[in-house]
This record gives sequence, C-alpha cells and structure tokens, in this order.
Amino acid sequence: MSLTDRETITRQIRDAIDIVDLVGSSISLRRAGSAFKGLCPFHEEKTPSFTVNPARQIFKCFGCGAGGDVFKFVQLRENVDFTEARRILAERAGISLEPHPSSGPAGPGKTDLARVCDWARRVFRKNYEGSGGEHVRAYVAKRGISPEMVEAFGLGLAVDSYDSLMRQADLSKVDHKLLLAAGLVKESQRGGYYDTFRNRLMFPIVDTNSRVLGFGGRTLGEDPAKYLNTPATALFDKGTNLFGLDRARQAIVDKGRAIVVEGYTDCIMAHQHGFCETVATLGTAMTEAHARLLRRFTDRVILLFDSDEAGQRAADRALAVTVTVGLDVALTRVPEGKDPCDYLLSAGETGFSGVLNEAIGALEFRWREVSRRYGVGATGPARRRAVEEYLQQLSAWLGQGAIDPIQTGLLITQLSQIVSLPAEDLLQQVLRMSRRSRSSTAVMGAARQAQPEATVPQKGSNSQQEALRQIVEVLLNEPAYYAHVASWLKPERVWDPALSAVVAEMVTVLNSGRRLQLAELIGRFESPDFGQLITDLQDRGERRGQYAMVIEGAMACLDSFERSRHVAALADDIRR
Repeated sequence: MSLTDRETITRQIRDAIDIVDLVGSSISLRRAGSAFKGLCPFHEEKTPSFTVNPARQIFKCFGCGAGGDVFKFVQLRENVDFTEARRILAERAGISLEPHPSSGPAGPGKTDLARVCDWARRVFRKNYEGSGGEHVRAYVAKRGISPEMVEAFGLGLAVDSYDSLMRQADLSKVDHKLLLAAGLVKESQRGGYYDTFRNRLMFPIVDTNSRVLGFGGRTLGEDPAKYLNTPATALFDKGTNLFGLDRARQAIVDKGRAIVVEGYTDCIMAHQHGFCETVATLGTAMTEAHARLLRRFTDRVILLFDSDEAGQRAADRALAVTVTVGLDVALTRVPEGKDPCDYLLSAGETGFSGVLNEAIGALEFRWREVSRRYGVGATGPARRRAVEEYLQQLSAWLGQGAIDPIQTGLLITQLSQIVSLPAEDLLQQVLRMSRRSRSSTAVMGAARQAQPEATVPQKGSNSQQEALRQIVEVLLNEPAYYAHVASWLKPERVWDPALSAVVAEMVTVLNSGRRLQLAELIGRFESPDFGQLITDLQDRGERRGQYAMVIEGAMACLDSFERSRHVAALADDIRR
C-alpha cells in the first residue's frame, strides 16, 4: 500500500468514528456547554477534568495532560501502537484495510484475537442451537434463563470433544496458532493442540466496544473445575474485565449505580428481572482494575455476594478495593443457602429490590464483621483487638483519602457507643495511626525523589523560540494567520525536536491549501506523546486568546532577533 493510500484510509477511518461515541463507550460523559466531560480513564481523579470536543474531534485531560484524536485514545486505552489502533477503529467503522497477515514477528494483534474469539462465539452458538445442544438447552431452561436472555448474552456450547473447535477451524481456514494465542486451544505434550473448552456452557465475555475478549465455561459434566475462563492473553485478563458490562453500561449511567455479583448466571438473571445495571466478576476476587472500570460510569456500587464463607471472603476483598478507589460502596447479601440467581427466581423483582434496599455502607459492614469474629461476649483483650483492627482499617482508608474526616468522626461516635469508650480517645488513635501511615509513605517518597533522574540536555529557551512556539499555538486555533508568518515558520528554526516535527507537518498541510484540522494533524503522528503536545499547544493558545496581538508581538520579536543576528554577523566580519 502506498503512503497516499494509507493516509486516505486513515482519514476515512477518522471521519467515520465520532470521538464522543468512542469515548462514551468507555466512560460516562456529560454535556458541559459545547463539550463533554467525564472522569479521566488514564489517571485517578474525583473531579472530572477529562474533556471531549466534538467540533474538533479531540479529547484532553487537564489533570494528567493526555490528549489526542480517536487513534490516540485507543492507543492509550488499549496500550497498543498506532497500527493496531488503526485496525481496531477500522473494524469498528467497517472499513477494509489492505490485506495483512494475521500474525507477524510480534504475534497476533488484539484485533486478530477479537476476530477469532468472535468466530468461536459463532461456532459455540451454532452448537447450542443444533441437534447436539438439547442437553445444554434443557440445563439452561432448568436454571430459569429465558430464551431472550440466551440470545442477548450469546450463550453457546463447547461440545464434549478434544478437537471439535480445531476441526471447525480447519474448515474455516483459521490458523491453529491464532487459536492458541486467543486461549481457545492448548498445546499437547505429544505435539499438536486440543480444545480448551469441552462439554461446557459458554458465556462470551464482551467489552464496551462489542469485542469478544474471551469466554467463561460452566461444566455440564463432572469436571471438578466447575467454571473455566479463557487464560490470560494479549486481549483478555479476568482481573480487568467484567461480565455483562457491554449490556449494563448505559443502565449504570441512567440509574446512577452498578450492582456487582459473582456469577455469570447471577448477572443474567438480574438482567432478566429488570436489574440491567448488574455486572459480574469473572470467577476471581474483585480487583482495583475492576473498581476503576466501574468508576468510569458511576461512583455508587452495591456489592451482592453469596452468603457462604467463600462469598464472605469475596465481599471482604471487594470492599477493600472499591472503597480505596473512591467509590461509594454498599454491601448486601441474599438469604443463607441461596445465590442471587436462585433468589431472583423464588423471590422475584420485589424480593430482590428488598435485598438491595437492605445494603449497608462499607464501614458499618466492616464493623459488623469485625465484631462478629470476636463475638459479643468476648473477653476484654478480644474486644480490644476488635476495636484496634477496625480503627486500623479506618485509619488506612482515611490516609488514602477514601473517606473524609467528617465521615470518620460520625463513625467514631457510633463506635464509641458500641464499645463504651470515649469518642475523643478513639478519634485520636485513628489520627495517630493515619499520621504514621502517611509519614511512612512520605519518607519512601522522599527517598525516591532523592534519586537523580535522567534529563535530556536542552539548548535553552530564548525569546525567538518562545515567539515561534506562540505562533504555533495561534495557528492551531486560527490557521488563517499562516499567511502572515509563513516566511518565518520553518521547522529548521525550531530547536525542540518534537515541536519542529509538529511545525513540519503543519507547514505541509497549510502550504497545500488544505484546511488545518487538529484531529488530522494529531493523526499524522503515531506516538500518543504528540497528541498531548499538540493539545497542550492548542489549549495554551486558546486560553491566551488575542491572536492578532500575539502574532504581532511574535513577529516583532523575530524581526528584532534577526536584526540583532545580522548586526552580530557584520561585527564578526569587521573584526576578521
């Protein structure tokens, strides 16, 4: 493919993807004037500083500085290079790229893996609907899952065979190595491959961009591994993805909350009964990555876990990670001996709503669990250990900024009534613990800062370089001023290599007579660093304003510099 063809297709992809739709599929956006705002997906924050500009088709975070076009957003979100981001967006837009091999020196890309997972989803779905799927259809019906939910979540069947998927791949000309990279087959010790999933009800795991990332499989036989997930791949990690989020995302935004359950069928049954804001962890403890993912869409989460001991342990872990990332967390549980799926079938929407309404705050839940372990009738030392454990948890959360001092004071007052100790004494103990924690963190941070950092030597900044930078800042907002500065704005006059590269591309576009569009300029660079640089320059120029005055001042500065340089050159000639 020629460079011209590549640029044309890249432009078609950019024009076909609306950045508000793209970003909105990953985070919750709210209109703010002519733009949209939300919590940045690239760093932790509590006040939205992430802005999407639909007119310019760019994004900018004023907290961490990240910025760019649709390609840079995908690069940063998916941690992929420009070529892979281009392929992801081309697929989203339905635009064909020049044929390329499915794998290269670095192995299959995320787009290849998503494509083969979607192929496998169709195979599993066909198995489910075929004559060999009667037993799995009977099992699903027995669990009370409706045909509509089966269709909506794309449930499938991995047949009881070691090579069924392999044979289907041969018929479809799918490379076995691609199946291996996607976790759909495993390597045999005798050589060759065998199917990862066998005799299992299959649950496709889909992200908010409608990509099939992997699968969860529930055994239909006597396999001791009741549930099996796709192994970690370049595309899938069970610690960073949530089942059902693709379908729950909008409901979470609309209802202002997310319900988190443990199991696939729990999630599906919740949707079946109208609780469409429900998602499920993938057979693993809830992680900070899960919590951050949810925080893109809401700051309120209800954790609903089973009543057994394993469910209790899962609740404890989930509680810790959700509170520390700044979520408003409440926790509840279904009655003893049931899981959410069974409870929904027996109690219905009304009963389930009652369980959700009984959810208690994270801190109150934590105290109940601590006091339960030590027992109401425990001896003095045991009671003291319970209080100290709870205070240690409070101080840790306070030190991390997860709870505010006022909330801490209220909880301390309640605790003082429970343990018959003065609230002031308890509060002072929490503050001492918190200060020790922060002091330790500060010492470690100071030690890190004391280590020398590698720096890039700079030629230094002078009035000429600042004038050229300000001209670039103006042109990114008002390209019409280019005619006034064309004779001065040359890449070779800019010392900073990155800024010089930006100037070179700007000049190329402006000299061609084409309109300078910010998103197109950003798209000419593969590194996300240029997205941040260009959006920084544009923002500084827009904030400064007074474009005509800035251009006039910059030109006067450059004229003065040129005269001074000319005089210095004449003086050198005279001395020689």
